[in-house]
Amino acid sequence: MATSKPADLTAEQIWTVQPGEKRSVGVIHIVILALLIGIGFVVGAFGSISFPLGFGVNFFWTGIAVQQVGSIWFGLWGVIAGFIFPFFSNGIAGTPFYVSLAYIPANLVQGLLPAWAFRYFKADPRLKKGRDYLILFLSMIVSSAFGALYSPLVVLKGFGLLTTESVPLFIWGWFGGNVVAGIVFNFILLKALSGVVIRTPAFVKRWWA
Repeated sequence: MATSKPADLTAEQIWTVQPGEKRSVGVIHIVILALLIGIGFVVGAFGSISFPLGFGVNFFWTGIAVQQVGSIWFGLWGVIAGFIFPFFSNGIAGTPFYVSLAYIPANLVQGLLPAWAFRYFKADPRLKKGRDYLILFLSMIVSSAFGALYSPLVVLKGFGLLTTESVPLFIWGWFGGNVVAGIVFNFILLKALSGVVIRTPAFVKRWWA
C-alpha cells in the first residue's frame, strides 16, 4: 500500500496517529524543550522591539512566537517552555520573581490555547487554507486577551504594583505587544517551516509525542 508523503498529508492526517505508527517521548523532546527555553529567553529579553512598560510587559513582545508556534509544533513541550523562559527574560528586565511566578496562568494559556485549537479543529500548521489562518488568528486573540486582562488586573493590581489609572495602558500594552508580534512572526514561521517540522520525529501530534 502506498503511503502519503508529508507534502501530501491532509490537515487531519497531520494530527492523527496512523495505523502502525509509533510515537513516544524521546531525548529529542527534551532537547526541543531546552532549545525553546533558550530561544525564548533570548528573544524575550533582547528581541522585543518596544518601549518596555515594566514588569515584563512590552509593546512588541517577540517571545509570544516561541510560546505559540512552539506549542503548536511541539505540544506540551512548547507549553512548558512557554511559561519557563519568561522567568529568565523577565529577570533580565528586573521583574520580581514572584510576579513572574504569578504570570504562569497567562503564559500557560497563551501557549496552550493555540496548541489545543490546532489539534481540536485539525487546522493545518502549514496554513494551507483561510480556515487555518482564522483558527490561528482567533486563538492568538483570545489567549492574548486572557493574558492582557489577567496579568495587569489580577497580578500587578493585586500586588499593588499598578495604579488604577495605569491599568488600561498595561492591558493594551500586553495585548497589542503579543498580537502584533504574533501576526508578524507566527504566520511567517508556521507558513515557512511547518512543512519541514512535521517530517521530523520532534513534531508532536498529540500532547507529548
